[in-house]
Amino acid sequence: MYLEFLEGKRELPCTAWGNPTYNVKGWKGPCYLITDGHYKTFTELMTETPWRATAPGNDPRCEHCMMHCGFEPSAALGINAGLAGNLKMLAWTLR
Repeated sequence: MYLEFLEGKRELPCTAWGNPTYNVKGWKGPCYLITDGHYKTFTELMTETPWRATAPGNDPRCEHCMMHCGFEPSAALGINAGLAGNLKMLAWTLR
């Protein structure tokens, strides 16, 4: 599904919270490409980061982003959204 996204065959939302980054300064938000802040706890990262404000169409820094850190989690979550996605992934895996 992520490869289809990269090929322009599928739309996916950014799920930056699906691949959080921690470094010596703390939890980095909103993603490892954009640092609007560091948070001491994971709970602070999740509750204080304006997730909807940082995504393609909402933040100019995100406009042409197709990075795995935000979109692979979306693909992984989308696989479990329905039978068709599961069957497609099963077929891809068995090929």
